[in-house]
Amino acid sequence: EKKQFNEAYFNLYRHDKKREIMYQEERSRIENLNSKGGRILDVGCGIGGFLSSFDKKKWDLYGVDIAKVAIKEARSKGIKINDFPKAYEYPKEYFDVIVFRGSLQLIPTPFSIIEICIKLLKPGGYIIFLSTPNSNSPYYRRFKTLPFLTPHLNFLIPSDVMMKNALINFGLKVINIYYPYYGGPYANIVK
Repeated sequence: EKKQFNEAYFNLYRHDKKREIMYQEERSRIENLNSKGGRILDVGCGIGGFLSSFDKKKWDLYGVDIAKVAIKEARSKGIKINDFPKAYEYPKEYFDVIVFRGSLQLIPTPFSIIEICIKLLKPGGYIIFLSTPNSNSPYYRRFKTLPFLTPHLNFLIPSDVMMKNALINFGLKVINIYYPYYGGPYANIVK
């Protein structure tokens, strides 16, 4: 566990109205892809705010995180989390949906974790990347950073092109690339 992923780090995510609006929008997009529910895994689930917004009658909630403080709080919200190093020890083809929400850049070996997750995904399931930085965005190209990035914790700032190529090379079909921040609650026109 990195010491940076402590109580102060996760306090930034509590009671953030804009984040809650994003959770609702992102959950709706997932439920449009999979309306029946099933098992959902959130890689880097943090304190469980996003997953806990799903209907527990339709969804079986699973998470992965490295921070003990986050794991404890997520479990208190009904999210199943394996302790490390058994974080990804599930049967093959177990999950209907796997989500990387704002976590891909924080993973030291992101492509090996994607590969593990592909094996855990049911045929016809979805791997969804949400709130993933895009180094190909106009903002990043201009300022060499993005709002909410934590440079001291990042391992990779992918581009939309890089992610599409990687996912296709892993044998996945890229259904949609969506840029939600243009019209979302965090939108802020650069003056």
